Amino acid sequence: MTTYIIGDLRTGRRIQTVPALAGPWDDVLNDAGTVSCTVSLRDPDVQRLGLKESAKPGKAFLAAVDGDLVLQAGPIWLHSYDADLGRLTLSAAGMWSYFDQRRILPVLAGRSPTDPTTDTRFAPASIDPAGPWPTDTRTSLQGIARALVAQAQAWTGGNVPVILPASIAGTSERVYRGVDLSTVGQALRDLTAVEGGPDVRFEPRLTTDRLGVEWVMRIGTPTQPLLFSAVEPTFTIGAPKSPVSSFKTTVSGRGVATHVYAAAGRGANEAIVGEGVNQALLDAGYPVLELVDSSRSTVSEQATIDAFAEELRLRSASQTETWEFAHETSERPFLSGYTVGDFALVRVVDDLYHGPIDPPKRMRIVARSGDAEGRKVTVKFQPEVV
Repeated sequence: MTTYIIGDLRTGRRIQTVPALAGPWDDVLNDAGTVSCTVSLRDPDVQRLGLKESAKPGKAFLAAVDGDLVLQAGPIWLHSYDADLGRLTLSAAGMWSYFDQRRILPVLAGRSPTDPTTDTRFAPASIDPAGPWPTDTRTSLQGIARALVAQAQAWTGGNVPVILPASIAGTSERVYRGVDLSTVGQALRDLTAVEGGPDVRFEPRLTTDRLGVEWVMRIGTPTQPLLFSAVEPTFTIGAPKSPVSSFKTTVSGRGVATHVYAAAGRGANEAIVGEGVNQALLDAGYPVLELVDSSRSTVSEQATIDAFAEELRLRSASQTETWEFAHETSERPFLSGYTVGDFALVRVVDDLYHGPIDPPKRMRIVARSGDAEGRKVTVKFQPEVV
C-alpha cells in the first residue's frame, strides 16, 4: 500500500499524511516524473488537514512512499476540485520540475539580467577587450550540471533540500547569457542530450529522522555518464505463473532520419547549424528522411551545436522500440531492487510478435509507474544501445 505525505518544499519537512483514494505516480529517465493523489473532502480526517493551505501549489511538496522507499516526490503545482464529487486532486511533479521554474542567473544583487556580469560562463580565460574573462572556468558536463543547481540554491529562499555531489573537473564549455533567462531545468536536459552527456537524477529519500524528504542529485561522470546499478534484475515474460502481465511493445519510425540538422541561435551574428548523415540507412534502401532539432536557440558555439547534431544522428539511426509490462510488487525482483536507469535482463518464453527470446535481452529501464494500491508496477524498457 502506497502512503502519501505532504510537506514544506523549502525545508523538505513532513507535515501530514494524506488518506488517498487514488494516487498514480511515475518516474522517468532524465526528466521530472509525476505524482498525484485524490482525496474526499467529505472525509472528516481529510477536512482536518486543511489542504487548501497546507498543500498550497508552489509552496508544498507531495511524496508517494512505500515503506522506506520514496517512489516519487516534488512540488505540488495544481489543485483540481470537483464540487459534485466532493473530491480534491493534488498534482505534483518530481524535483526537476522545480528547476524548470528557476532561471540561470547568479544572485542579482541589484543588477539587471541584461548586465553581462550576470552571464554564467564555463569558458577558458580570455583577454579579448570586447569580453575579457580572467579565469578558466571550464569543467566537466557533470560539473556544469552541478554548478547550475548550486547557483540556483544560492538565492535567498532557493536552497531547497537538494544534496549535491562533488564536482568533477573537465574542459567542457558553455555560456548561458543572463538576458536569455534560460531555465535550469532545460539546461540540464540539454546536457543529458549531447553525445556522452551525463544522466541527471533528483532521487528523493526520507531524511534520517523520517520526518521529511530530501533529494539527492546524481549525475553521470565523464568516465561513466550513465546512472545505473551493478545489479541487473531478470524478468520473464510468458512463463506459467509469471508475475509479469500486460506485455506491450511499440516500435516507432517517426524518429528515423537519414539526414539531421540542429539549428542554433546566433554566433558572430549568423545562425549556426550542425548536420549529420546516417549513410547506413541510405545503403539499406531507406528513402531520404530528415529531422531537425530547432530547440537550441541559446547555443552560440559551433562545437556545441555539432554535438547536439551528432546525438540526434545517433538517436535517429534506428526505430525507437519500447517494451512495457506490469509486474507484481510482491514478487522478485522487488521494487526496491531496481529503478529508472538500471539495466535488466528480459527473457521471453514465447510471444506472437517476438517469438522466444533466450538468452535474455539486456534492456534499460526508462520509466516505471504505480498507484495507491501498490500491488503492481508498470515498467518500461528500451533495448541497450551498443
